[in-house]
Amino acid sequence: MKSQQFLILWLLIVFASTGAPSTNVLAQGRDTVYRSNGRAGSIKITGKVIDMSPTEIVVESKGASTKIPASEIRSVIYSGQSSAITRTAERINAGNYAQGLEEVGKIEDKGNFYVAHELAYLKAYAEGHLALQGSFGARKAGTSLNNFLTKYKKSYHFAPATELKGRLLYALKFLDLAKAEFKLLTQSNWPQYVIKGHYHLAQTAIAQNNFDEAAAQCQQIIGFPDNDDTSPTYQLLAKCVQAKAQCLAGNPGTAEDDIKRIIKVENPDNQAVFAAAYNALGVCYLKSGQLKEAREKFLMTHLLMYSESESHAEALYYLSQIWPQLENTDEANKTRELLKSRYRNSYWAKILN
Repeated sequence: MKSQQFLILWLLIVFASTGAPSTNVLAQGRDTVYRSNGRAGSIKITGKVIDMSPTEIVVESKGASTKIPASEIRSVIYSGQSSAITRTAERINAGNYAQGLEEVGKIEDKGNFYVAHELAYLKAYAEGHLALQGSFGARKAGTSLNNFLTKYKKSYHFAPATELKGRLLYALKFLDLAKAEFKLLTQSNWPQYVIKGHYHLAQTAIAQNNFDEAAAQCQQIIGFPDNDDTSPTYQLLAKCVQAKAQCLAGNPGTAEDDIKRIIKVENPDNQAVFAAAYNALGVCYLKSGQLKEAREKFLMTHLLMYSESESHAEALYYLSQIWPQLENTDEANKTRELLKSRYRNSYWAKILN
């Protein structure tokens, strides 16, 4: 009897010294997904990521599976993941692409497929944005994004990576290829990227002189359910693009009045909308031969809304075309050089004659 009691006591001591495997091992093997709660906060979901697709992540916990839509994922922390990845992701998402890219190259995936996938995405995403800013090779960045999307076809990062790839293709004037990427966005079931897909398709259609198609894409945006933070801004942007398409097609109708109404009514702090509106109005004036009025509108974007890089590049392009017609070659040359230096990887720099 005493020997049995001694054996039981000895086993308990050994078990305690080695640590209970169940609780600790499970804790170390858990992944964490932070899911948007529809407001500024998030809900923490722990378990094991067992699958993912372009539309969702599947987390298993206590024998039950939870599907989390890609559109609701704020971040994912995988088991054993270095804390450096989280810090680097935050830095890149905040727009510190160069520093983030440098840090990504120093982090090891430790053989974890999902961690390797996150690092590949962060690298391609940072390179893509640096390329659009003109400080990284556009073709090299495009290759990184294409490699990521090819190797990790089931990534929940599909939509943002595809949008970035499409924007780079557009900037390089591969318009048909860009169009194919933007069409994929409209089928993504992610409202934010569905509406962005239609917007980019409208811009691409204008670049291809397909103004009816541009107007049709804008109508898709204007009629989109206004139930998220993205829709209202893009609906205003779509109205500006639609007005521009009407003027370029030679059928302005009420386009000018529509844009002026936006400028009069909307909050001027929304620089993205105001830059698009002034550029659209400038195009309408230019199309009708009102050079000085067009110059004035593009100068508004150039001088007051230069932080909106894509609209600023567009304004610089049109100013470079207007100044020579107003017999001011000095300003024309300054504008061309600024466009080529600051936005060397932009579509607008590529179409300079």
